[in-house]
Amino acid sequence: MPRSARLPRSVRLALALVLLAALGAALAPAAGGAGRYRTLVSRRVAPGLHYRVIKDARGPNRILVLTVDLSAPLTLDVALAGDRLGLRERTSSMARRHGALAAVNGDFGSLSNRPAFGFAMDGELVSSSLAFGYDVAVSYDEADVYLGHPRFSLTATEASSGERWGIRRWNDPVLSFGEVGGYTSRGGSLATPPPYACSARLLPGLVSWADGERGVVTDLTVDRAGCEEAPLAANGGMVLSALPGSPEAETVRALQVGDRLRVAWSFGWRGVLDVLGGTPLLLRDGRRAVEPCSASLCRRHPRTGVGVRADGRLLLVVVDGRRPGYSVGMTLVEFAELFRWLGAVDALNLDGGGSSTMVVRGDVKNRPCCDGSGERRVVNALLVLPGPDPEETVPAPAGTEATTAAAPAGAALDGGSTGGLADALEAGALGGTVSMAPDLGRAAELFEAQRTATPSSGR
Repeated sequence: MPRSARLPRSVRLALALVLLAALGAALAPAAGGAGRYRTLVSRRVAPGLHYRVIKDARGPNRILVLTVDLSAPLTLDVALAGDRLGLRERTSSMARRHGALAAVNGDFGSLSNRPAFGFAMDGELVSSSLAFGYDVAVSYDEADVYLGHPRFSLTATEASSGERWGIRRWNDPVLSFGEVGGYTSRGGSLATPPPYACSARLLPGLVSWADGERGVVTDLTVDRAGCEEAPLAANGGMVLSALPGSPEAETVRALQVGDRLRVAWSFGWRGVLDVLGGTPLLLRDGRRAVEPCSASLCRRHPRTGVGVRADGRLLLVVVDGRRPGYSVGMTLVEFAELFRWLGAVDALNLDGGGSSTMVVRGDVKNRPCCDGSGERRVVNALLVLPGPDPEETVPAPAGTEATTAAAPAGAALDGGSTGGLADALEAGALGGTVSMAPDLGRAAELFEAQRTATPSSGR
């Protein structure tokens, strides 16, 4: 600008102050961290996976950070303690079982050792949420990261009529009047179908995507249905139950052997097969989502959390606590501000306190507090795998014909096919006593039910 065109000094000073204030606001997290945070350790664990140890002089606090670039050959996975509900396992043990490069503890666990919020693993819904909360998930192709409150849905649709009805609970030991509950072997001894209920056992077939890959659909066939005193065992399938006297019980009771259903679950996000929960949300769109409060959870504790940066990289963060002079822990507000300083735009608080644990290449890197045995057992964990998840099978495309679910109308009822084989084995017609696997035993039951209903059958 030519000298003669310069603004008056007072105006230039005012503009400079405005610009300095704006610049200070923009750089506040980084500038504030420059004197407060000091990196003690920084190293690459694997291509795309970086590990840092940071000292917070203000606490003091010891902060451990894993930065995960999912464009590298890495996979974010989840693990369930003992592979079923009702158990606890150390984070380091789950990481070792799954061959993980790194791991942090996951969701809060209920007193019955069940995740507090919605949990899915390898395309299988494991449990519905016990309360309002949030979830983190990554699409199966590692292209999209989701963090927030999900739009959860769980339904069953009858193939013959198209009638759809909602399923309220999944592997939940509590079932109330007017609800339909779903149960699988993942429920273990914690969540079993209730006694004195109307129940249907369903045998699984084809697993496919819902439209737009926004959910997982399983085609199933009714193996047994009725209202009985004893709980109906899942036997490798799933059971739908409702309490007698309710309209839902009549719907379940009306199902017949051989009927086909489609059970669909969705968290509202595309391509999601693994989901893990936590609360509260710390950051939303770069803004702090928590405020100071007097509840114990809000006070200073060891912390574990997960965040996502604007460039899509994930942050897995653990802060040690309850160790005066070494690391005192953070409030939820401080934890949110830490994530913002680390560059996160969204962040979620996971289980903390004595549960907070970070494992890198088999070693527990932080100093878990509070339990005399050291590392606490937890209900699930977030893992970073060194490649694709070997236990995950991608569902078939939406609209794929469910031929695998049609056996009761075909092979299992065919006297010259599976049905006839199972019937002959059960009757000893092929010589000697033969022990059959449950799958063939069910085929024999279906074949016998058909023959009883239509004596001339036996194709």
